[in-house]
Amino acid sequence: MNETVLFLVIGAAVILVGLFLWSRMEAKKNNESQLSITRVKPLKGMYKSLPAEQPAQKSADTAEVVVLVPQDGEEPQSKELPFEVTSVSEAPAEEKKEPVKVEANPIPEPEPVKAEEVQTPAPAPAPAKPETAPLTKQEPLKFAEEKPAPQEEKKEEKPVEEPVKPAKRLFPKEGLVSIHYDGLTETVGTVQSVRPVDGKKMMEMVANIRKLSLPMRIYLRRVDNKRWYQPSAVGNYTELAVVLLLANRQGCINEIDASRFVMAIQQVAIALGGDCDTEASHEIVARAKKLYDDVVRLDVQLNFVLASKEPLNPNFVAEAARLAGFTQLNPLRYFLGSVQQIGSATIFLTLDEFDRRYLTLALDAPLAQPDTHPLRTLFSVSNDLCARLNLQLQDSRDRAINSELAQAINHQLKKYYAEMYRANIEPGSPRARVLFTRD
Repeated sequence: MNETVLFLVIGAAVILVGLFLWSRMEAKKNNESQLSITRVKPLKGMYKSLPAEQPAQKSADTAEVVVLVPQDGEEPQSKELPFEVTSVSEAPAEEKKEPVKVEANPIPEPEPVKAEEVQTPAPAPAPAKPETAPLTKQEPLKFAEEKPAPQEEKKEEKPVEEPVKPAKRLFPKEGLVSIHYDGLTETVGTVQSVRPVDGKKMMEMVANIRKLSLPMRIYLRRVDNKRWYQPSAVGNYTELAVVLLLANRQGCINEIDASRFVMAIQQVAIALGGDCDTEASHEIVARAKKLYDDVVRLDVQLNFVLASKEPLNPNFVAEAARLAGFTQLNPLRYFLGSVQQIGSATIFLTLDEFDRRYLTLALDAPLAQPDTHPLRTLFSVSNDLCARLNLQLQDSRDRAINSELAQAINHQLKKYYAEMYRANIEPGSPRARVLFTRD
C-alpha cells in the first residue's frame, strides 16, 4: 500500500512539472523578443541599479519579479512578489549558488494556477498516515480478544465449591495373587476354561454378566503369571470370577436375582467350553435374608436436635460449622473432619430445609469405632455449636438433654455395640462400612 501511494505521488509530480515546463516554453515562444534575464548577486543591489520610477511602472503594467531561490543571508521580498516558484527539476546546490531574476511580460493567468498545483504535491507524504492508523486500531482489538480468557477460567472455578469425593483405591498393576472377598456378606461364582481365552472374547462374557445390574465385582486370571486382574481386552485368560454382594442398607438379593446370577455363570462356562462353580440360588437367598435382617436391626443413627428461637442464617451456620471442625458437603449438610476423612466420617450436621430454626447432629453408630469414644465427640461438638449460635441441645422428642439423659444414652450405646459383635459385624470395620454406608 505504501509503495502504491508513493508511485502515484511521484507520477503526479512528474506530470505537473512537465505541464509547467511546457507552459513556460509556450510563453517563451510568444514573448521571446521581450524576455530578458539578468543575473544579480545581491537582491538589494538590483533595486539600486534600477530607476526610482521603474518599480511603479512594473506594478502598473502588472510586471512580476520571480525569485527562485534567495541567496544566503538575504531575506526574500515576499511583499513585492506575488508568488514564488521552486523548480523541482533543478539541483538544489546550483539554485543556492546562482539565484536567477526573471523579468517578463504579464504571464498568462493559467500559470499561477499551475504554480499552486506544483506546491500542493509538496506534502505528498501525508497519505502515509492512514497506513499507521489501522495498525493502532488493530492492536486494541487483539487485546479485546484476549480479555475473555480469564473470565472463562473463573466460570470453571465455580464447581470447586462442590464436595471433593474420596479417591478410589487403585487396582495394583501387578495384579492379585488371590481374590479377596467376605464370606459373610458376599458369594463368588467362577468359570475355568481348559484353553486360554483371548481378552476380546472374555470381554464379551463380562459384558453379558454386567447386564444383570447387580452389586458385584469381576476379575480375570491371566495365563502368563497366574494373577487376577480387572477385565481388559489385552492378554489371554483362563479363569473368570464374579463376587456378588448379598445385602446392605438398600436391600438384599432375592430369588430372581439369585437365579439370574447362577444362570449367567453357567452360560459363560458353556460359551467358553469350561467348568463353573457357584453357590445354589436358594442358599444365596437364605444367606442374603439373614444378613439383611441383621443390617436392619443394627442400623441405628443417634440424632441430636439443636434448636434456635429465630431462623438461622445459613452463612452463620456455615462459619460456625467450619470453626467447629466440619466440612461442607452441600448448602445444608456437613460432616465432621477434613476432605481426606470423608470416607471415614461418622458425625453429620444438617440444616432443616423447611424450618431454619433447627439443626440436626447425627452419629452413624455402626460406622464409629467404640475405642474413639464417638459419644463424647458428639457432645463436645454439639456444645460448641450451641455456644456459637445460641442454640439449645435436645433429643428427637424435643427434650433437653441433661447429665442423666446423657448417661442413659451412653449405656444404650454400649449394649448396641455388644449386639454388633454377636452378629459378627465389628463397629467401624470395613465389613460394617460395606453394609451400613448410606452415600
